[in-house]
Amino acid sequence: MTTTAPNPEQSASDLRIAQAEASSAHARINIAINLENWRSLDAETQSALMWFHQHLLDENLDWKASCEALGYDKSTLFRVLKGTYAGSWDNIVAAITSYRKILAERTSIQRTEFSENTISRLVWGGLDYAVANNSITLIEGESGMGKTISTKQWKEDNNHGRSVYVVCPVLGGAKALLRAICAATGNNKNQNVTQMIESIFRGFNKNRILLLDEAQRLLPTDRRSSPVMLEFLRDLHDQRGCALGLIATSRLSDALKKSEYQFEQVLGRIGMPVRLPRILHAVDFLPVLRQYVKTPTKRLIDTASLIVNSKVSDGDAVNDLGRMRVLGEILKMASRIAAKDKGARGVLVEEHVFKAIALRKQMMGEQRYAA
Repeated sequence: MTTTAPNPEQSASDLRIAQAEASSAHARINIAINLENWRSLDAETQSALMWFHQHLLDENLDWKASCEALGYDKSTLFRVLKGTYAGSWDNIVAAITSYRKILAERTSIQRTEFSENTISRLVWGGLDYAVANNSITLIEGESGMGKTISTKQWKEDNNHGRSVYVVCPVLGGAKALLRAICAATGNNKNQNVTQMIESIFRGFNKNRILLLDEAQRLLPTDRRSSPVMLEFLRDLHDQRGCALGLIATSRLSDALKKSEYQFEQVLGRIGMPVRLPRILHAVDFLPVLRQYVKTPTKRLIDTASLIVNSKVSDGDAVNDLGRMRVLGEILKMASRIAAKDKGARGVLVEEHVFKAIALRKQMMGEQRYAA
């Protein structure tokens, strides 16, 4: 195990910073990751540190909780996260491993928010490919199909803290995007643009992936303008070797085709485009439905099919209830109805689902919109 030799000047500087950062036990940890400081460490240690650093940011943990997680004081934890720790890295890795086991036990209860299905497997396949090949993956699909929840689940289950998830801001352009990435990686989002770019570049390498949800917002509003945000991401990918996952609606591809700007540099780096099917079949939504109703009848399956296939012609009619997201909301509503049904004793049955559908239609009135 390689150990970094202590630098007296650096140690004194770190201590002053640590004292300022940790002045409040309940202050949110906001330490920028600098992967160059970990280069001398072995892959296992880097992987553990990377996971723990991103976990602190994703869970918004404060100093008190973070120190209790590993059993170290604030000054030591600060040096660990900065990569200037001069003690035993083996002990640090052991503490992180133990903490992860505790977390796994706490979260072992059944999830009702997510169920693996064909859509999630398509999303996961694209993201796995991006990481394995250090490439860019574009995942496109209609709103409400499960792109976001599948991406978040992949991040939680499969990438061990090496992924950074960011929702592209609606307003603010390139600076707002940089601020969002800085916030997700522990960097100071109040730096100037040049400093933010440098900080972000220091936090990514070939072992990390940046996941950008609502990626259609990366395009300029004027199709004649240069897509600065996409160009920044291309530079990040090229210079640092990190993978990118772009999660977007079909509007992104449409806009790329209509734009007067040439997108060959970006499109040429998309190694695995994933286009989710427009029409969903029973195999796509049954895993979700069976979390609530174990043996759904044909009537319920057909109704669920209409719900998830919004704006898809069904004979002479056009259904406009929604997509997978709406099915999930209806099933949650059915669960609440079942909980209040004394005769059912809290057990959800199909009639509760149909009551939830009827209630949703009533609440939406004569004119309904796909959610």
